[in-house]
Parts: sequence; structure tokens; C-alpha cells
Amino acid sequence: MSKVWVLDTETKGTGAHVVPLEKTQPEPAPKRRRVAPKAASEPRPPRKPRPPTETKSGALPAGHVRKKATGELGRVRSVDPKAGTATVLWLRHGTTSTLPLTAVSRR
Repeated sequence: MSKVWVLDTETKGTGAHVVPLEKTQPEPAPKRRRVAPKAASEPRPPRKPRPPTETKSGALPAGHVRKKATGELGRVRSVDPKAGTATVLWLRHGTTSTLPLTAVSRR
């Protein structure tokens, strides 16, 4: 039986060479046996429910606001009522941003 030869060009430059076809084809992955999950001898006891986390926040100090989207706290630098925006210094990162008044809350 004759062999089929192919031009192997996987190398860089002009290093192409002729190899048998069997060498260029990937080998099949070995098949893995699926192991059946072990049955537990005793069922687990039910988990105790966690106490509910507090979702309400208290009143903020004067001049502070909370971002509605993330809950981040900030100190109001200025308010532009005509444009409906506020400039806020965010306490966590120390950055300042201007955002609509509807995006912040005093709660």
C-alpha cells in the first residue's frame, strides 16, 4: 500500500518539507469514562436561612448625596438649577463629575 505525502508548511520561512499524511492529522483524544456520582450515605441537613440584610439607608449629612445607580456617596460642590445638573465630589475615589439631578438622591 502506498503512502500519501503532503507538503508541511507549518515552519517559518522556507523550511517547508514533505511528510506522510498521518503525521499532519491530529491524533484523536482518548475517550474518558464518565464516573457515576457517588450517592451520599445520609442526606445533608437543610441550611439555616440567613437573617435579612438591611436595605434601608439613613439620612445623609448636609450637602451629601447618594448616586441612585450604585449607592456611592458624594459631597455636592455646586448645583445648576437651569441645566438640572449637580457637580459632585465622590468620596470613595476622590473624583468629581457632573450629573443630572435625577441621578442622585438625599436618602
